[in-house]
Amino acid sequence: MSAKYQHVDITPEASDFIELLRELGHLDDGAIETLTTALMDAARPNVAVTLLDARRAAAAWFADNESRLRPEARELLNAEWSRLFS
Repeated sequence: MSAKYQHVDITPEASDFIELLRELGHLDDGAIETLTTALMDAARPNVAVTLLDARRAAAAWFADNESRLRPEARELLNAEWSRLFS
């Protein structure tokens, strides 16, 4: 984590969502780090990162990286998309 970041609160729901994406195999450690950095960059002072914030950041990451996903990972993500992001 860069020294420019202050403490950022994240709601339990947002944290659980990111962990769920890891457990399902959709995000590896590098993707989690990128996602966390994006959330920290977008964080507002004294406002916790919410589930909606985490979903938006994850959806943006998937949109930017879809072409790099293995075909079977892309297929699984497409099948689970509506449950994860609605």
